[in-house]
Order: sequence, then structure tokens, then C-alpha cells
Amino acid sequence: MNRGVNRWIFFAVILLMLTRRDAWIEAAESRSFYDGRTITLIISTSPGGATDVAGRLVARHLAKYIPGHPNIIAQNMPGAGGIVSANYLFNVAKPDGLTILAVNRANYLEQMVGRPEVKLDFRKLSWVGSFNRAPMMITCRKDTPYTSIENMRAAKTPARFGEGGTGSISYVFSSLVAEILDFRVKHVTGYGSAREIDLGVERGEADCRATSDITLVRPPWPTWVQQGFMTFVIQQGPAKSRVLPQTTPTVYELAPPSAKTTLNLMDVMLAYTDFDRPYAAPPGVPKERLQILRDGFDKMLADANFIGEAKKLVDWDGTSNLSGAELQKKIVRTVTQPPEIIKGIKEILKESG
Repeated sequence: MNRGVNRWIFFAVILLMLTRRDAWIEAAESRSFYDGRTITLIISTSPGGATDVAGRLVARHLAKYIPGHPNIIAQNMPGAGGIVSANYLFNVAKPDGLTILAVNRANYLEQMVGRPEVKLDFRKLSWVGSFNRAPMMITCRKDTPYTSIENMRAAKTPARFGEGGTGSISYVFSSLVAEILDFRVKHVTGYGSAREIDLGVERGEADCRATSDITLVRPPWPTWVQQGFMTFVIQQGPAKSRVLPQTTPTVYELAPPSAKTTLNLMDVMLAYTDFDRPYAAPPGVPKERLQILRDGFDKMLADANFIGEAKKLVDWDGTSNLSGAELQKKIVRTVTQPPEIIKGIKEILKESG
């Protein structure tokens, strides 16, 4: 009897050793995999905007925290408000751990409403991590009739909002606020980057911008603010932004009681403000390589040099971030919604004349 038990224990120990050996070999191969390799970091917008600036910042710093210190090159792939690059990541890029995308944080909404151009499932991407929070605001040229919500309601023609596409952050927020506060908007879409939208505002193609509060740190916004070119109309809330004038009202302050359902819907649709700068790899990346990317990303966020640059370039506070595992869970929870929520999102995102 004891001999049989000892034999069973012997084989169990051997099996455990073999399993651990295989895991160790897989981990070692993943660590050595990046030696002499090049990672392509795709940026979902044209050069010049905040997504581009943040993506190039990550490209400069991430390699030092990946074993083997691979070369990292940044490559812009704009189109359809970020959907072109997301489709590429999901359907074309190899799942080998050598491609990362700076994702447009609101693109998952287009999947939720069934846009035909969306050829991916954001829940299946291999999420690497994110940093920064970026609550939204609406700001309009001071020389237009749209300097307050009351004025926007009373205007004879709707305010023109410059935007990338129907799934862009600007489109989502402006549509939500218009629904909650009962005013009309005219969506002017097709811009390739935040900087292109800024130029459109300067040229008079658009009257207003719906954008995140950290937009204020990059040109031309400091000059615009100093010159009084733009008026801050409203901010997301419920908490007020640390960078906007405290006199700027929140959506929650102005929303009527009848808008409670839409406010709840806004909480789902604006979940992305908790992950301002999300990064993902294709689905199916080997788990050891994905963990290396995630660990490297987390270590990069703790680097004093990275924190200093991120503070200067995208106004990161140095603390707000989500790990890859946390981001993966949040994306799955956010995208997986009951039919009534999906219906509400479709109503908010319906095309506006």
C-alpha cells in the first residue's frame, strides 16, 4: 500500500516539475523574444493631436522596461475616428506581441451600436494598460451665439461641432449633452486629428468643440484661453475638473429630473473618461508576451522621467492609471450591456442633421 502511494507521489512530483519546466521555458523564450526586435506602436490619429503626442511619448519610454529593449517605432494610421487602425489591429496585425495600438478610447461604442464599419470585438483585444483620466467639456468660439447652454437652446441654427467621426469622443459627448439639456447640434465630421479640428474652428468651419479638459495644455489652447477666443460652456461632472474654471457648470447641475435615465446612460457611455490613454495588442498574443508588455507598461508609468514628460505634454497627474488586467475587465463590463442600454446608446448616437 505504501509502495503504491509513494509511486503516486513520485509521478505527481515529476509531472509538477515538467509543468513548471515548460512554464519556465515559455517565460524565458518570451523574454528573449524581444532581443533585437522592433515593436510598431500604431497611433489611431493624424500627427499633432493629444493621442499622437501621448503615443509618441510611450514609444520613447516603453522599450527600457521590456526585456531585450526592443526598438519601438510610432506609426500614424488615422481614419474613421480610429476605427481603421482598430480594424487593422484585430484583423491584420500578427498576434506576436510586436504591434501595439494607441486606441481611440470611445471606439468601443461603435461596436455596441453595430456600426457596419466596425470589424472587431474590443473585448477580445489584448489590453496592455492605460493612463490618465480626462473628463469632457464643451467650449465654443466667443464670437458665436453659443456661449451658454441657454444661448444654444435659443439659437436659430444649431452649433457646428468639429469631430472625427460618429464614434469619436467629441461626437459621443456632444450628442449626450444635447439630448440631456435639450439643444440641437450639427456634427461636422471627417477631421483626422484634434489639431485638424482646432484648425477647423480657427477657419470658422466649426463653432464648438467637445473635448477632454487636458486639451488645454497643448497649443493653441493656452493662447486661445489667454486671448479669450473660446468660452467654456459646460463640463462633464459630477465632480468639477481641476483645470477648468470652477464657474463652468456640470451636466449634472443643469440636467432636469426628467433626464435621469439619460444621465445613467451617460455614465455607461462616458466610462472611457477613466482610461484616457488606452493601449492594446491584437487578440491571441501569447500570455507570457502580453504579461511582459503589461509589466513594462506599469513600470514605465512609475518612471520619474516619464511622469515629468506626461505631466508637461498631456497633463497627467502621475497616479491615475489602469493596469492591463483592470482595463480588460472594464472594457468587457462596459461593452457587455442589456438590449435596453444598447437601444439608448443607438438613440443618442443617431445621425444628426
